[in-house]
Amino acid sequence: MDLGTLIKWLEIQHPDLVVKNGFSTPHSDRGDYYNVAFTPEASAKLGDMLSHAKSAIGASFTGWKGGEYRMEEYTPCYIGRYGECGEEITSYTLRYWLVTGIFPNNYEDPNQGPV
Repeated sequence: MDLGTLIKWLEIQHPDLVVKNGFSTPHSDRGDYYNVAFTPEASAKLGDMLSHAKSAIGASFTGWKGGEYRMEEYTPCYIGRYGECGEEITSYTLRYWLVTGIFPNNYEDPNQGPV
């Protein structure tokens, strides 16, 4: 999945939804420095993930062995720690996040009341 598609998907999701195996900060993927990878998180809010994904657009990251690699909307996305080859974000990843997503305790949806 490319960065632009990931951002568009995240933009239409509820930002307070907390998902398992989400991500945080972006960096260059070890498998291919031209790809963006995000640091894995055991749980993460979709709104925070959106912010991290947007921050990668136009950003340059240093590859594991040097060099600067600029990320754009068409850049493929992975989840992996810096210095490791990440796993590709796919449509299955998006479905997994929706299936595992929960709202924080005491969350009140303005359209439905307390959840």
